[in-house]
Amino acid sequence: MKHLLFILGLSLAGLPVAALAWSNHALGTALALAELVSIKDAPQVEVETLESFLEEEGVALEQLLDEQEAFMRETYPGYPARPDELHWLPLHRGDRRRAFLMALRANPETRLAYFVQALPGMDWQGRAPLDASEVMVFSKPNLWAAWHFYRVEPGERLPALAVLASASDEPDYGHDINLFSDNPGEAGARYNFGPQPFGDSRYEYSSQAPFHMGYYHESELVYRGAPFLARTYPEMRVFQYIGLARFAFESGHPYWGYRFLGWGLHYVQDLTQPYHAKALPGHSDTRLLWAALKDVVGLDHERQAVMAQVAKRHTELEKYQVEELRQLLRDGNTESPLMRAYADQSRDGDYPAYDDRRYLRWAVSLEASKGADDLDQRLGEWLESANRPSMSFSQGNHLRPASRDSRLDEALVRLLQHFGAHTRNVVRAVLP
Repeated sequence: MKHLLFILGLSLAGLPVAALAWSNHALGTALALAELVSIKDAPQVEVETLESFLEEEGVALEQLLDEQEAFMRETYPGYPARPDELHWLPLHRGDRRRAFLMALRANPETRLAYFVQALPGMDWQGRAPLDASEVMVFSKPNLWAAWHFYRVEPGERLPALAVLASASDEPDYGHDINLFSDNPGEAGARYNFGPQPFGDSRYEYSSQAPFHMGYYHESELVYRGAPFLARTYPEMRVFQYIGLARFAFESGHPYWGYRFLGWGLHYVQDLTQPYHAKALPGHSDTRLLWAALKDVVGLDHERQAVMAQVAKRHTELEKYQVEELRQLLRDGNTESPLMRAYADQSRDGDYPAYDDRRYLRWAVSLEASKGADDLDQRLGEWLESANRPSMSFSQGNHLRPASRDSRLDEALVRLLQHFGAHTRNVVRAVLP
């Protein structure tokens, strides 16, 4: 049994990991929050440099970050403690931006550009465009070729929704890249996260996966065979960024309040995606053990088939959602059930109030994990009926027409209702 579980662990470790969850968080966030009164009626906010924020609030930030570290050590199982050398020093005389990012154990090369995304209903004509390479750290940012970024300047005033929605996509631009000890760069050697637990190293974005996925509800058998699945850190990121958002609002820095809030929302939204909340949807423990047994005797096609199926369906769900959303936006079809799903507030009260200890794991992730097998089955039936050729994720930005499926659309609408509800519930908990 021990050997079988080891092979099962290797199978899971080799799973390819899609780059994104819900493809463009900014669009989803804008649709989910456009009619929320606290956002709709919010005054415009003045763009402020990070350096100004850090200089003015440096002493108070030291206390906040130390309190956050103590809370996470006490609260989150398996949390790897922040090394003392990364402690935030309010009188830091060097690169304050870099020191702040390292105190958060984020990628110190993160761009943190001053930008907005092109969003529905917002006119940025005449504003200078930003190339994706100015916004994100990736050497080949072709996956974001369809997104449009615009430069903003310190001192400008912007709609709160523009700042918040744009920021909600930002963690996918490199916040969590190369933070493990076996990743390139200096950060991983200093951050105490150990070796990267899973992800496909062929893709430069794969090292972010353990921060954007939360496998909190696997069976005991899966955890025994793949203990590395417990090494996921979205709770850490949500707690850090939501705490910073509250602090920024309370201390009079609304631009950074909305921007930190957007960062925190990103990880909450990621865990509404079932393939980010369950490692192998659609596969029973019995099938996994059978695949591992065959692998032991040299027949690895079953294991390879499991890996390929999960990776393909994860990717196809992302493409199915973003293709339809972009088409609806092009057509101006605001009455589509999918468009309405983001803004549907009818289920917001079905969940407990947001809190730092339980909400992400026991409301967001649990809901997504429970629905993962049903979604996977619907995806499989649609792919079989559509009989479409396989398509690698590296080609995923080349969108093409796809047949729609009523049962899959029904599941997708339900998932986007979850996305919207959790987004609003977190915002309600944070805004003063």
